[in-house]
Amino acid sequence: MYALFAVSLLIIGNAAWFSLKLWLAGTSDNTRFHGWLRRFLILASELLGQRRVNRKAIARAFHAPIFFGFLVLTFTTTMVLIDHDFGIEIYRGRFYLAVTLLSDLFGLALLVGLFLAIHRRYLSKPDEIHRSHGDSYMLVILVLLVVQGFLLEALRIHATKDPWALYSPVGYVVSRLFWPFGPEASRDLHFVVWWFHTVTVFVFIALLPYSKFIHIFTSSANLFFRNLARPKGAIRYPGDIEQLLESSALSESAEFRIGVSHVGDLSWKQRLDLDACTACGRCQEVCPAYNSGKVLSPKWLILDTRNHLHMLELSGKLHGGGNNNGNGPAKTSGLESLHHTLASRFSPLHHGAITPSARAANPLVQQALENPGENETDPISGTVMDENVFWACTTCRACMEACPVGIEHVDYILDVRRSMALMEGRLPNEARTPLRSLETRGNPFGDPAERPRWADGLPVKIVKPGDKVEVLYWVGCISAYDKRKQAIARAMVTILNASQISWGMLGAKENCTGDPARRLGEENLFQTLAKKNLEILSQVSFETMVANCPHCFNTMKHEYPQIGSFKKNGKPPHVIHHSEFIRELLRTKQIAIEDVVSESFTYHDPCYLGRYNDVYDAPRDTLVQLGGSKGKLNEMSASREKGLCCGAGGGHYWFDMKQGERVNVIRANQVHETGAKLVGTACPFCMQMLEDGMKLTGREEIRVRDIAELVAEGLENQKSETGTDRH
Repeated sequence: MYALFAVSLLIIGNAAWFSLKLWLAGTSDNTRFHGWLRRFLILASELLGQRRVNRKAIARAFHAPIFFGFLVLTFTTTMVLIDHDFGIEIYRGRFYLAVTLLSDLFGLALLVGLFLAIHRRYLSKPDEIHRSHGDSYMLVILVLLVVQGFLLEALRIHATKDPWALYSPVGYVVSRLFWPFGPEASRDLHFVVWWFHTVTVFVFIALLPYSKFIHIFTSSANLFFRNLARPKGAIRYPGDIEQLLESSALSESAEFRIGVSHVGDLSWKQRLDLDACTACGRCQEVCPAYNSGKVLSPKWLILDTRNHLHMLELSGKLHGGGNNNGNGPAKTSGLESLHHTLASRFSPLHHGAITPSARAANPLVQQALENPGENETDPISGTVMDENVFWACTTCRACMEACPVGIEHVDYILDVRRSMALMEGRLPNEARTPLRSLETRGNPFGDPAERPRWADGLPVKIVKPGDKVEVLYWVGCISAYDKRKQAIARAMVTILNASQISWGMLGAKENCTGDPARRLGEENLFQTLAKKNLEILSQVSFETMVANCPHCFNTMKHEYPQIGSFKKNGKPPHVIHHSEFIRELLRTKQIAIEDVVSESFTYHDPCYLGRYNDVYDAPRDTLVQLGGSKGKLNEMSASREKGLCCGAGGGHYWFDMKQGERVNVIRANQVHETGAKLVGTACPFCMQMLEDGMKLTGREEIRVRDIAELVAEGLENQKSETGTDRH
């Protein structure tokens, strides 16, 4: 038995070594090695509480009994090993009875969970779940292990006439099936089943790293090394582009590279992401691109990259982490041959196990994978898989919010976009015009001198260098140039003036924050705009910056600190979204409003306000106050952290994929389902997309209004009723 155990440990250790080599061959990511105690505590909380996994009810129904059943049975087996094999008398008395009872109950729960998982995977067949041979083998083995365990317990009870048999209720019931057997026959059968069980256990251990169950280790590692160094609203900073270019020019050996072109550019953490994926499909289930018929499935983005990487490794074409340094098949050791044989046999691509139709119901996703496993230097985008996989993403972060194992899909997509945009010059044609305008005029819309024209005739202060105000209002490009969105900016002027706070705005000196450029992969342009804005902001003194655009808010709050100092009087200024700012004004009674919403209403969560910054309650609180006793907030089926993107994020406001259905049409349908007559928004881009969605679906009677517009309307109504401004 010990020899078999040693062999199984050798196999799993060998697989772990090859996996570790593969991960460590990735590029560096030194932001994951701090806060060790915090990381351990978070991991322990995630594993024991199963919070991320249990967010989905159907997964909770089968995963919780499998996880905790496996945990309890492993503990029980360890107690038996210590007591029986090491001679330490621990499995005795009340402790024995308690553990025996728990192992029976949790073993039964494990068996029920396994059958629920089998039913879901092979009978229900939801679109987000695909099936592979490796998954089937391991599920069968697990069921076999549990059944064997109950048979062994039943035979022991029957052969020994165990007086404590009722503490093993399942085993006791099964033991009644062996009534025709005498004690000797029961012992002989127990011996046979015991060895069968032992061999099955060791087979399970040996095959574990070549099956989905390796996620027990890889997912835990991935959660441990999650991003703690930067806010979730900030994407990874690649370094100062100007300095990187200068260093590259001065060095003969250093080649300037940015982003991810091929698998050799993946960091060790991105490679770990690939192996941590459990293929649960939750990311695909919530992805607006996938659900609107685009070519992107976040799940298959990760799995296709993983399969490409492992195919290169197994064929000897991978530099670092593989055999023969990328020169093709070579003579291998016995352990390497064993690893390659098992990995190939259980690979999802073995003998075409995953056919296009089995990948997903979406026909574009079925054909997204093009040429995996041929060359390490093949571009992931355009050669390994369809390049539109990367352009279809709206960067809404729904995939990362849903992922139970902490995979960073959006960072990966944006890294590939950086390479496409900066290293290869590949961009959607429609996106080139706004990017060119950003480069030449500092905004994607028009003449910089026209930027403050929306405020003509309004009592506003344009701050000059050296000026000091309490609040700096960051208007944003779309609210300054687009006539419909200018109503939001005018509403903010009404609110700010009513509050009697000292405030001002930059006027024509304000430039785009660079968010569209960064999300489209133009990191250099983003950094150029950020440095220019930081220089302008350094000349003005203010305590709080208010932005009505979540993209501006997120960029200023979380991404500008990556570029340069953003401090006033030695500390960072308070950057706040206008929905939170307005709620605070109402709470402190700096402004007061009457009921202005009499119809039923709903609220659309902007991705960059909600999932990126966890601001969910502020706009809802204000809407409810605006409705008073008459209004009723009807939540959409997809709301808060599960809210559906409007479709404009990730640069999509500037180009049209022309694939499938428009995301804003789906969102307009969800609004209609609530019966609401008014949609509250807190983002000018969302406003545009929702208004377009209402037009496209013939529901123009449903009003779309920004929070600020509704509050300003309440202030104006109150002013006209009293004939004076109460402030």
